[in-house]
Amino acid sequence: MMKYKNILIESTPTESFPTLVTMTKTPKNKNMFLGKKYITMEKAILAVDTYLAEQLINRGTKKDAENLREALAFKELFCG
Repeated sequence: MMKYKNILIESTPTESFPTLVTMTKTPKNKNMFLGKKYITMEKAILAVDTYLAEQLINRGTKKDAENLREALAFKELFCG
């Protein structure tokens, strides 16, 4: 059992997949991972990191777009 980024990952080996892991407990904002199974612990961690990175990228884009709109408004106001 391992806790990673508030997600509880437990080992659930089978005959065909001895390194199988399952995400058994998640916070509400990462609920899509609940019950997901991955071949290895590394793949499960990679899935969580990828999801969090995509969230950061999407949030950053909205912030950058807002900054760009403000800069264009400033340019139009003072530069004609």
